[in-house]
Order: sequence, then structure tokens, then C-alpha cells
Amino acid sequence: MLEKLFQQTLINGDFSITVNSRNPALRLLGDGVTEITHWTFDFTNDPNLSQFPNGGTLNKALLMLTLSPRNTLITTDSTGIPGVKQLKISDSSGVPSIGTTGTITFDLLDFGFTSADILAAFNNPDTNVIPWFYQNDAITSFAKLELYAVPEPLTILGAGTAIAFGTGFKRKLAKVKKK
Repeated sequence: MLEKLFQQTLINGDFSITVNSRNPALRLLGDGVTEITHWTFDFTNDPNLSQFPNGGTLNKALLMLTLSPRNTLITTDSTGIPGVKQLKISDSSGVPSIGTTGTITFDLLDFGFTSADILAAFNNPDTNVIPWFYQNDAITSFAKLELYAVPEPLTILGAGTAIAFGTGFKRKLAKVKKK
């Protein structure tokens, strides 16, 4: 259970909640009003890690957030990579109503993020980790980022060769069976 405390930082699982510097008045942290939630997406054990080289290209970057809005000012909330790029929650559809919990999904590439924005953060300052934040008027209880890289030309060529070889082998096998 999220404990509400008068302090500067509160840990909620993998999330660190801090006071919003724009409204530093004494606040209860963890109430989902006027606070910033920080976390990292760690791809160290991701089986697709090798597909995210520096300078690579992403064709999709799906961000899923489970939010519990606590204030009507959620329309001014934002989420993103600290110091790099952010998106306004009001630009998305499906934001849960005040007092409810729901999950929204964004393809970050549709909201002004670029592959370069995301992949630059991927290795700075920690390797295979992307720092993230959500600010202001909702409790964040779940976050997931799925990255999909455009395959390198050699990977595409290799897959095409494998398919062609498999098709040819299948035809040859079918001819042998007919005899």
C-alpha cells in the first residue's frame, strides 16, 4: 500500500515520487496530486537488446501507463525522458476518469519522439536503461516500454535467403515424395 508522507521523496515499488518543484508547498506525497514520479526502463535482460544499437532506427516504441487520476488538472500532465522529450497526456485518448484506474498506450513515434531521442537516452548515463518521468496529477502504478527496431539490411537479407531456401527445399522434398 502506498503510504502518504510529508517528505521530499517517497518510494512506491520501482517508482520514486518527488515533490513538483513548481509547487513545492508542503504536500502529502503519494496522493497523486502535484508530484513527479520517476523510474527507469531497464532493457539489460531484453532478448532483443542487440536490435537497439546506437544510431539504430525504431519503427515502434509502445509506452503503456496505468494511471489513477486524482485531480482535474490531469489535462496539464506530461510524461517522457527527463531533459530530452515529453508528451502531454491531454494529446492522448483513453485517459481514465478522476478516481478510476486505467491503462493508456502511446506509440511514442506518433507523439514527436524520434528513434534518436529514445536510443540516445538508452545509453546515457546508464547502459541499457532509459530514465522516465510522469508529472503531476495521477498515481502511476504500472509502466512498460516496448521497443521495436527496424531490422538491419543484413538481417532482412538473411531472413529472405532463409525463406527462399526453405521454400526451395520444401519443393524439392515434395518432388522426392512424388517419385
